[in-house]
Amino acid sequence: MSLHVIATPIGNPKEINLQTLELIPQLDVLICESRKETSRLLRAFDVRPKEYEELSEHSDENDLQRLIELCRHQNVGLVSDCGTPGFCDPGAKLVKACRAQNIPVRSLPGPSSLTAFLSVCGEDLKEFYFKGFLSQKTEERQEQIRKLQKNTSVPVILMDTPYRLKKLLEDLKNFWPKSTLVLGCQLGNEDETFYKGPAEKVLKELRFEKAEFILLVLP
Repeated sequence: MSLHVIATPIGNPKEINLQTLELIPQLDVLICESRKETSRLLRAFDVRPKEYEELSEHSDENDLQRLIELCRHQNVGLVSDCGTPGFCDPGAKLVKACRAQNIPVRSLPGPSSLTAFLSVCGEDLKEFYFKGFLSQKTEERQEQIRKLQKNTSVPVILMDTPYRLKKLLEDLKNFWPKSTLVLGCQLGNEDETFYKGPAEKVLKELRFEKAEFILLVLP
């Protein structure tokens, strides 16, 4: 009958809002990236969904079609592991499909890693290019960086999975060495940390082997 797109904390669990805690137990199904991550968050508030389903980068077209049918006939919620669903995560495909099939989609706004980063990065950005996730394949990712370096005249924002943080910095050191980076790690957590400088300097100062992050490349 409807799909509710629900933001969840990016750092401190207390970022969760009261409307989220009230809505989730009323839903027929809660779709998440990882049941383990979502159930751990909700248990802290004694909230237990009636039923879980998963939608992740490993889900195929059959999985997606089955979830669309759930949204057509039941009240369904969509969450990601953290932040706002549909933004650089598999939930975007479900939202797009529901809208295309006139299934109501409703937003329950909340934490967003992008707006959090922009608010505290210390740069007064009038405009920027959001590239998001680069390719996982080394050669494709490096070619994407080359094209960005050559063709983009405004600040660029990049994201990636925590375990590819150092790999991305190494690529930027090799293919975009002179630009200043602003790297925000673990936003909203007690160990939230920012680094600024060329990629080589950031790599030397970096104290995380892996971390949730957003990266700004200044032209």
